[in-house]
Amino acid sequence: MTIPENFTLEDLDNLQIVADHPPAGTIGVRLGLMCSLYMRDPHSPEVRMALAKCGDHYQQLFGEHLKCYIKPDGIYKGKPKSYPSQGINLVDYVRQYDNVEEKCFAPRFFGNEDYHAAAAYGMDIFAASTRPSPIRDRPAYFSVVLPFRWLEGKEGERAFQKLVHGWCQVLKPFHGYAGLGAIQSMDTIEKGRTNHLVYPLAKRFPGLDVDDPGTIASRMKGGSGGILKIKGVNWLTALDDGCFEQLGGREAVLADLDDEFKFYEYEGGVLIQAGAMPQMGDVNQQHIPRYYQQLARKLKPIRLIFPEGHYLIKSPNRNEQSNAEASNEWLARFD
Repeated sequence: MTIPENFTLEDLDNLQIVADHPPAGTIGVRLGLMCSLYMRDPHSPEVRMALAKCGDHYQQLFGEHLKCYIKPDGIYKGKPKSYPSQGINLVDYVRQYDNVEEKCFAPRFFGNEDYHAAAAYGMDIFAASTRPSPIRDRPAYFSVVLPFRWLEGKEGERAFQKLVHGWCQVLKPFHGYAGLGAIQSMDTIEKGRTNHLVYPLAKRFPGLDVDDPGTIASRMKGGSGGILKIKGVNWLTALDDGCFEQLGGREAVLADLDDEFKFYEYEGGVLIQAGAMPQMGDVNQQHIPRYYQQLARKLKPIRLIFPEGHYLIKSPNRNEQSNAEASNEWLARFD
């Protein structure tokens, strides 16, 4: 897919794939802007309040585009509730009702009344409770999507970088990534139903991110000694000093990167911009975004690995390749 030079931002937002399962006409995958940030210490009051503050900030900016939501305690029956005009005050919820011993903090917001659809807007927040469970020690995360048209009139402002950097300053993530993405529904089950639609895009366009923060967070704890692993790089990549220490220190990683890289510091970490503009790349044209590649090769030693039975993308031919193999091959696309 070569995007014509005269394509507008609205044209990019209209590049969509219709799902091949009911309900008919539902958008299964679309292109857009995405950002996922991961935090250590999911049970700490500071992390949960930071998540709430960023969630409220997203609502302040884009709440008019949100249509339904799952309550902050993550418990819902049937389908999400309609999003109220006044929004959902997550800071107040954390102050008054968040019970870390019993409940996860897990609000989720959808930009379409049909939560199965891949919407232009959406937000997924998660921090586990302290109750014994497989997800107890998973990193907390903040994950959002935006349409390209949000960039209209913002040329030269570094609007997206400032937005992501602002969230990094509040959340202090140990890892994160933001840029161009193949956007699916925020619903976990629906992500699984549309995974096969993402596969050909992921294989051809290396700069187009594929994301499922719940799945990624579950594999970040795969390292020994409690050391957290990272997913990889996008146009913007966040790393804290704990990650840099595993690679020989911040200076060792950043010192010899090309001049096209830019750095935005936050407390305990750095948001790294790989090149002046985000790039999709195209394997068919032998175009691999070289700045992404340069950074990815430095970070390879701390990249997570999917064991058999776990995956991010689905292989179209299980006789040739397992889903885990397909996912690990995609994570290694910049090696």
